[in-house]
Amino acid sequence: MTAPLIGRDLKDRDNRPAGKIRAVYRYPAELAMPWGVAAVVRGRLLRSIHLVDLKDADVDHDGVRVPHARETISSAPHFVPLVGETLSAGHAARVRDHYGRTA
Repeated sequence: MTAPLIGRDLKDRDNRPAGKIRAVYRYPAELAMPWGVAAVVRGRLLRSIHLVDLKDADVDHDGVRVPHARETISSAPHFVPLVGETLSAGHAARVRDHYGRTA
């Protein structure tokens, strides 16, 4: 899951709009978590960008649906512009902790 996801709508587990995918990052290789993380833009006036774990995401013609509640997505770690296509160990730990994932 990479470039084809950029620009797609992200939906929460209840199929409600949760933002638009701006970028997709991989977890560090040593974590063996191949599904990645999306940087998602939320809001119209007060925009924020959050990192969303893509494990068990469903991709279809309407967008990407993740198994997370909208509240979980909106309280996710904020996006900080990253260099490259891979999360740092620190960013990966924050995302995993937020979504309850372990390596």
